[in-house]
Order: sequence, then structure tokens, then C-alpha cells
Amino acid sequence: MIFLTGVPGFLGTRLLESLAEANPEHSFFLLVQPKFEGRTHDLLDDLTLADRAAVLPGDITEPDLGLGDRYDEVAGQITRAVHLAAVYDLSIPRDVGWQINVDGTRHVLDLLVQSPNLERFGYVSTAYVSGQRTGTIYENELVHDAGFKNFYEETKYHAEVLVQDRMDEIPTLIFRPSIVVGDSQTGETDKFDGPYFVLNALRTLPKYTLMTRVGAGTEPVNLVPVDFVIDAMTHLMTIGGHEGTVYHLADPQPLTAQALMALFAGLLDKRVAYVPVPPGVARALMSTGVGRALGIAPELIDYFDHPSRYDVSNARRALEGTGIECPALPDYAPTMVEYARRHEARSSAMY
Repeated sequence: MIFLTGVPGFLGTRLLESLAEANPEHSFFLLVQPKFEGRTHDLLDDLTLADRAAVLPGDITEPDLGLGDRYDEVAGQITRAVHLAAVYDLSIPRDVGWQINVDGTRHVLDLLVQSPNLERFGYVSTAYVSGQRTGTIYENELVHDAGFKNFYEETKYHAEVLVQDRMDEIPTLIFRPSIVVGDSQTGETDKFDGPYFVLNALRTLPKYTLMTRVGAGTEPVNLVPVDFVIDAMTHLMTIGGHEGTVYHLADPQPLTAQALMALFAGLLDKRVAYVPVPPGVARALMSTGVGRALGIAPELIDYFDHPSRYDVSNARRALEGTGIECPALPDYAPTMVEYARRHEARSSAMY
């Protein structure tokens, strides 16, 4: 039985579908918030997985995950698990992020340590547990005192510390995606945040226009398509033998912020002259009516001028020969932009 959190979210739904296809002999426990119970049943019907999945209304912020009398029964049947549920908002208050990301992870770990049949556990962290660290960030590194850009990073960091502290008890794989964008083949996404803020801003501007550039524009912005992330996690969770390892699921050759802006502008047929501004000024500007009009969150600014690069050696070795690799952004950006165009009304509402 595969225990999964994060359904019916976009990543969780895609991971469920992928794991079900790769593991036809397995059934699922899906821990979902009660308000999403009906939606999850509808999803299972759509995926023809209703006979392979049990929906467990629950709450990761509760010590027993809201399972009550079913706690021991569930623990006893779990053979694999993936913990994906978290709050991903860069602007979350610290107490909310701590309750969901840190305490929620602790409660999942408490369940899994009491699961005698557990073969492996996948924990979905983020590359940005590196916080304010600079330079090359390696997969075997975690603990630091460099500080964080926001409470999302801080709470995900402390959650991963908990996971790593219990890796001697729980056979664990840790996945650290960078900024996840739409499917490289279809463009599909339901999270029009991150770089989609930039796309939306460019769409609203005239063909010939000025736009601010954060700093020199020479630092990398690391984007990965959701299908790469899901395929990599599914493969590693299915084959086994990689427990105790951390994987950066990141682009090994990310574009710089300036190259990213130029790529998007070209695909939208915009002619842009860039006005460089310091990050602090850009954050202040995006906190005003200008930022709200453009749809750019001030928290995003920090990710366009931070000198960090993510080593992907573990991921490259583990995925060698599988055909699973992160595509180059210029190859799938046209699909990404076209999908955003077709869903302009929806994406605008998300801002």
C-alpha cells in the first residue's frame, strides 16, 4: 500500500497517476483534507483508480494525522510513502508554515516509524532549503546558518532537518525540486506563479516597452518542468536501492535572469528595454500599486538575483540510461508560453 499526501493538488495528482501506472500491483492510501474528499473521489473516478485507492480524510497538523482509530491499521499496511503536502506560498506567515510544513512532516514521520512493512519513503523538499547560501549547493549539504529569503524556505528547511535526522529509522529518499513550471510537452499547469508572474507582466505591457531588471541579470533562475520532476520521483520510488540519498531535481544549465526575460519577451513578440534596479528597490516597487498592476509578487524578486547553483550529480547518476532528464528551457518555453496564453483569464485570476 502506497501512502500519499498532497492529492488532489497538481503535483500530488500527477504523482498518483504516475505511480499507479508504474506500480500496477499497488493500491493507495490518500490522506486528504476533509474539504477535498469529494473532489478526490471524482479525481479517482476520472483516473479509473477508484478500486485501487482509499481516501482517508485527515489533517497532517494533527499528531494522529486525523486518522483516529484507523491510525494503527494504516501504519501496518504501508509499504511505500511519499509526503508531498505542504504550503508553497512564498508569503506565508511563519506560524502557518511551521504548523503545516514542519509539524505536519513530523507527524507523517511518526506514522512511518511505526510502519513495520515500510520499504521506502519519498520526502518532497525544495532546492531552496539552501536559503541565502551562495555558490554551488551540493545534494549532501543541508545544515547552514546563512538565513532565508522567506518563511517558506525556513520552514521547509526545518522540515527537511527532521527528515534527515530520522533517516536511520526510515528508509528515505529526499527530492529537492527547483521552481516547478508546466509540463514540457503540453504546458499544463494549475499554478500560475513564479515565472508566470513575469509572463503575465510582459503580456500586459505594450509591444515596445520598458521593464525593470533586478540587478545585473547575470544570476541563474532555475526552472524545471513538472513532467521531469514526476518522472524522476516515480522512477526512484519504484526501483528501490537509492534510500538514504538526496536529489536536486533542477536544471543543470539554467538560464540567467536576463536570458530568461529575453526568451519570454521574444516568444511574446515584445521589444523590451531593461532598466536595472537594485533588488531592494525592486522589492519595494513590487510592493506598491505598480507591482500589483503587473502581477509580480515582491517575494519573487529574490529568486532573480541570487548567486546560487544546484549540483545535480546524484540525480544525474541515478537517472543515467533511463531517458529521464531535464530538458533545456528554450526547448519547452514556447509550449509553456502558449499554454499560459490560452489560459490567460484563469492565470490572471490567480494573481
